[in-house]
Amino acid sequence: MKTDALGTAVPALILMAGALLPALSATLHGRPAARLAGLIVTGPLVTLVLVLLAAAYGRPAYLDVALVLALLSFAGSLVFARFLSRTL
Repeated sequence: MKTDALGTAVPALILMAGALLPALSATLHGRPAARLAGLIVTGPLVTLVLVLLAAAYGRPAYLDVALVLALLSFAGSLVFARFLSRTL
């Protein structure tokens, strides 16, 4: 562990986790449009958290997981929007 990178990443991780809570709440509760908005916001936030963890701990495997998550969250948002358009 690099103490410089970890010392910088911890406050950023706390801010990201604070931003993630309302997004997860909107994804789990609310109308379908609010759930879609929460899903769209949650994907990039979790991706950024994984990138920060990769930088802090020096583990490049977390970058692979972040890339896959970014692609899957985008595709999942499109699928959910497609199903949502059918019901409106």
